[in-house]
Amino acid sequence: MLAGLLALAGCGDDEGIADGAFLDGGTDAGDVGTRATPPDIPWLDEGAPPIMLSPCPDGWREVTGGYVTECAPYPEGGAATCDPGQAHFPGEAACRPIGDPCPPGDYAAALPTDGQVIFVKEGAPSGGDGSRAAPHDGLSRVNWISLGAGTTVALGKGTYAGTLPLRAGVTVIGACTRDTVLTGLDGPAAAVLTVTSPGEPATVRNLSVVGAPQSGVIIENGRALNLEGVLFDRVTGVGLAAAGMGTVLTVSNTVVRGTQPVPGAGVLGRGADIEWGAHFEASRAYFADNHEFGIFAAHEGTSVTLTDVVVRDTRPQAVHRRSGNGIRVGFGAHLDGSRVLLTGNREAGALATTAGTVVTLSDSVIANTQPRASDDGMGRGLDVETGARFEGTRLVVAENREVGVFVGRERATVVLSDAVVRDTQPEMNGGGGGGGIRLQATGQLVAARLLLAANHQEGALFAERGTAATFTDVAIRDTLASAADGHAGRGISVQMGAHFEGSRLLLVNNTEVGFFAAMTDTTAELTDVVIRDTQAQPFDGMRGHGLQTQQGARVEATRLRIEDATALGILASSGSAVILDDLSIRRVRRSDCVTTTCPLETRGFGVAAVAATLDITGFEIRDAAICGVFVASPREFTTLAELDLSSGLVTESAIGACVQVDGYDLGRLTDSVEFRDNATRLESTTLPVPGVIQVPEI
Repeated sequence: MLAGLLALAGCGDDEGIADGAFLDGGTDAGDVGTRATPPDIPWLDEGAPPIMLSPCPDGWREVTGGYVTECAPYPEGGAATCDPGQAHFPGEAACRPIGDPCPPGDYAAALPTDGQVIFVKEGAPSGGDGSRAAPHDGLSRVNWISLGAGTTVALGKGTYAGTLPLRAGVTVIGACTRDTVLTGLDGPAAAVLTVTSPGEPATVRNLSVVGAPQSGVIIENGRALNLEGVLFDRVTGVGLAAAGMGTVLTVSNTVVRGTQPVPGAGVLGRGADIEWGAHFEASRAYFADNHEFGIFAAHEGTSVTLTDVVVRDTRPQAVHRRSGNGIRVGFGAHLDGSRVLLTGNREAGALATTAGTVVTLSDSVIANTQPRASDDGMGRGLDVETGARFEGTRLVVAENREVGVFVGRERATVVLSDAVVRDTQPEMNGGGGGGGIRLQATGQLVAARLLLAANHQEGALFAERGTAATFTDVAIRDTLASAADGHAGRGISVQMGAHFEGSRLLLVNNTEVGFFAAMTDTTAELTDVVIRDTQAQPFDGMRGHGLQTQQGARVEATRLRIEDATALGILASSGSAVILDDLSIRRVRRSDCVTTTCPLETRGFGVAAVAATLDITGFEIRDAAICGVFVASPREFTTLAELDLSSGLVTESAIGACVQVDGYDLGRLTDSVEFRDNATRLESTTLPVPGVIQVPEI
């Protein structure tokens, strides 16, 4: 192909561009090629910005590999399988008792020495008075309604049917979670643990609630309850529930697992349900194998604080086979989490919806979200919609499905700093998706020190009018083509009227297009950007462009470098506009087309303006396989090509300039521009014209 193009040079219009000289003759050739100021990216040689995920939280393990050091909450083998009454909490080396270790005697080793202590022991002789010597033989023997603040009820080892209706300030202490077990009560009771009066918190320690036919905890109406070292296993309805302004539920060293849906209805089964202004605080807590939602928080005034918390393997709603979210926050509730692990949940690891809702996570991981059970769709790591706000710091979103971070609808907002979104997998129900970030429908995103790596279809997609994103110190690497059809794999895609601003960006080893912008009102402003090693589509060996704009999009860039692109360094087509200051393009290779129908489509152009505006000032275009610069106005487009070059160098290409516009003013290409060491100076014989990329509807 190259030999044929060179042979055509004698048939073209080669007057006007003299190799090694300027048309205007008024510029010192020695100054040309030095005016393209390189991008200022201090971390460029490292391949990723200085993302500060480490030093890791206490007990978390540094994980090396890839481009940044991540932090994992468990040893290399993951969370251990524990014996009854034990759990493997994040940041700890192994399993340990959920509460205090089991004592040798019947009761907890540490009981209060002041205040009233009432003893209960399974199998004790009936008629006991509640003393240690003559304990009550069951929960129903305790006159719960008469107990005053400061009273302690000591439950001995054994299994107890019944409930604990606690007055404010009352404490219940079991021997240990393994050996003191409450089973609830068949009957009208809504929960095993309740608080019946306002005042200082009631407290429950060192026991298990297992297989109860009602919820584990329900508190409301301004009551308060502390749980310390408590296990809720296979209770029914909700593991923990708190509702109402002033209601406070505080848990530590607590496990909620296997909560079951309401029989017959097939709904609920939630790990924790916090609503209507209640406050929930959990530290060293573990939520696993619950249904519908691991933790649900809703309504204005509701607040949740999580520290060292795991929410994993949440199952779908039993009746509709949907949901299964790790955390769902909505209707104005607030959630603040630190050192949180969300893994193996369904549909979305964390979901925030509706205006006024705010979720913040720091030093946290959202991983391995599974698809929706009803149709194998979704599996998102983070999903923020309908005006909600999410802030993530030192966050890893990894190995989820469909999209790592989704932001959309009515100005939902996400702010990320020191974050990694990687290895997102395609959807299960067709193999599409797998993008790192998708922002649409007036969503807003601000990200600093971010790595997007090894995702599918797109590293980041911004779509629809009113959508806006700002990236600072961001690397997007190794994006793979769609598993469904082998298309795309773009580093960044901006389309349908979205706006993007990026500063200090590295886009490397992505597929099809490094940076793509399409459609009217789409705009992008780029400063200090490097686009390297864009790969061709695997299904046909085509494309691999550094930057492409089309269909009316507009991109302005300062200090842009494109290296080792395939087919096209920059393509502006179909009414789009690209305005560049300080541009460097080096090595644009031809496509290795893998079909027999595209021998003339392999290209190798440095920059191309096809029925579009391309204005470049201060540049160097070096080693393009075919054309250093290319301009054409095909008949199928109504827009004329506008290519203007100023203060630059085109060198070491097969053809310096390929001009396919009759009567084009060559002075627009030669304002202080040197064409040097090109095999051919000018070619005006028709060459194949690059076309637009089809943009699917969102």
